[in-house]
Amino acid sequence: MTDDRIRRVGENEALYRLVNERIEALRSGTATMTSEFGVICECASLGCTTQIMIMTDVYERTRARSDHFIVLRGHQLDDLETIIEDHETFVVIEKRPSEAKRIAEEMDPRS
Repeated sequence: MTDDRIRRVGENEALYRLVNERIEALRSGTATMTSEFGVICECASLGCTTQIMIMTDVYERTRARSDHFIVLRGHQLDDLETIIEDHETFVVIEKRPSEAKRIAEEMDPRS
């Protein structure tokens, strides 16, 4: 795997995480908050716009780590990511190579 591929994958996933952070911020500002809401798949494919319904506690637990992402089942890249939580329709993945972890941390809006 090349450094360019690792960087591109990391940046693509981090962009989707930024979109989801904005969705969560807008949702949390409403009076009708629910325990489940929709986010965009945070996979490496910029063409993917699949919505995933997720519980707030799972979302917050995932966001607590800059190297964790929410992706539709089957959208993970087995050579760069490890599944750490399985939620039937989606999985939470952890970035593996140190370069990918560094990119994820640099682009994390919460760090």
